[in-house]
Amino acid sequence: MTTTHEISADCKACGSCVEICPNRILQKDAAGKVFFRPDRLWMCFRCGQCMSICPSRAVMIPGLSYETDFYPQPALDERAFDAFETLAANRRAGRSFQDRPVPRELLEKLVEVIALAPPSFPPVKTELTVVADPALMHRSLGLMIDLYDNLVKKMANPVARFFIRRQAGRETFITLNNHVIPLLKERLPDLKSGKEDTLTRRAPAMILFHSDRQSENYRTDIAIAMTYAILAAPALGLAGTIIDLIPPAVEKSPALRALFQIPAGSEVVGAVILGFPKRRFLRGIRRPLKSVTWL
Repeated sequence: MTTTHEISADCKACGSCVEICPNRILQKDAAGKVFFRPDRLWMCFRCGQCMSICPSRAVMIPGLSYETDFYPQPALDERAFDAFETLAANRRAGRSFQDRPVPRELLEKLVEVIALAPPSFPPVKTELTVVADPALMHRSLGLMIDLYDNLVKKMANPVARFFIRRQAGRETFITLNNHVIPLLKERLPDLKSGKEDTLTRRAPAMILFHSDRQSENYRTDIAIAMTYAILAAPALGLAGTIIDLIPPAVEKSPALRALFQIPAGSEVVGAVILGFPKRRFLRGIRRPLKSVTWL
């Protein structure tokens, strides 16, 4: 692994790296030799595109290694789209799970696929906490119920409601007021009695997606990563669903953050619950886009 930007003597001067570099850091001189522009090296964010495309492995970027950071690119043909379309068409939100744990090897495969999700721009900021213990899931549910029970009470208090609105912001407060609170009022009695679980859905496993708060664009990265997770889960025989009520609960509860060992500087942005589906869907649901404009 090099400590400087280099072009080795193996370079064939094909120009692929010059064309692919998003910040035009690589160029060809008058003799056709590829070189790094010294005045633009500060713009290199180690995306790896130049190394990925070089046929002779001549491009070297600090911190990246051909041996450890790259893999052979699989070839695609017309069957690839059909396979992806089948996978996407079979993705359904699973909220009813079999009462059995998810084997670690399946969760490890899922993590491998999530790691393939592209960041909005490098480096990768996404951090995962994989909860594979059903008992831990059950313990977390009680803490979430307590937190949301307290939230409903605060929203009924005009003074507390005012401060919640200021802290949450307009969009989040509207969602709380119009959607979350009415649903919680209806469901909290059964949640507290153990009759139902509309938070973790009695899922045996979960992946929490978080990132250092000082990172850039990490919410976009996590949205992409969660999409990979819920698309890949059915291929492993699992049902996966994004649950928006879990991240705010973990964020607001020191007990939950400690339970899930969330780093102090990290924000929990997303949660995907996982398990073996109890029922098999027989039909997909067509949901036309709100609009499509062709120009």
